[in-house]
Amino acid sequence: MSVLCIENLTFSYANRTVLDQFSLTIPLTGLTAISGPSGCGKTTLLRLLAGLEKPVRGTITGISQKRIAILFQEDRLLPWRTVRQHILDVLPNDRREDADSWLTFAELKDSADLYPAELSGGMARRLALARCCALGGDLLLLDEPFAGVDAERRARIIERLSRQCVPMLLTTHEPDVVKACQRQIILDESPGSWKH
Repeated sequence: MSVLCIENLTFSYANRTVLDQFSLTIPLTGLTAISGPSGCGKTTLLRLLAGLEKPVRGTITGISQKRIAILFQEDRLLPWRTVRQHILDVLPNDRREDADSWLTFAELKDSADLYPAELSGGMARRLALARCCALGGDLLLLDEPFAGVDAERRARIIERLSRQCVPMLLTTHEPDVVKACQRQIILDESPGSWKH
């Protein structure tokens, strides 16, 4: 089993320290929730893990050889592509028949021919999540994957996520999402403070 090890990670934007001597070791299995108030460093942590930002100091080990897919807070949908086309765009030719299963996963099968402008905020978020999961990889980093998604549908999708064989780290403000994950990391307002 792979283990993610973060040691003494420090990161700053301009003069503001976001993470300060942050350390964490967790197994890379199942669903891990990262929760805490806005501005505590959740998104920054995911961006550091994805290699989109570089720390001032500290190390991250355990993921350097892994294929990582990230779901950003913004849906980043293409206005000229339908719901189904968004899924097909990330599937290799030998997996294109999986498109319907991903639409079912996100409860969007009846909306397959709609364009992003025709979707509600929750529908767009579910499409972005399904596209990220369909892309796949060795590790998924999901930044607020259930923003705008109603509680009942959210619970069903979390259950489907938990059956995937890919480790996932997700950020969330929703207590029910935190409780549904196998492990929880709670950041507080102090940069880099945490408990789990």
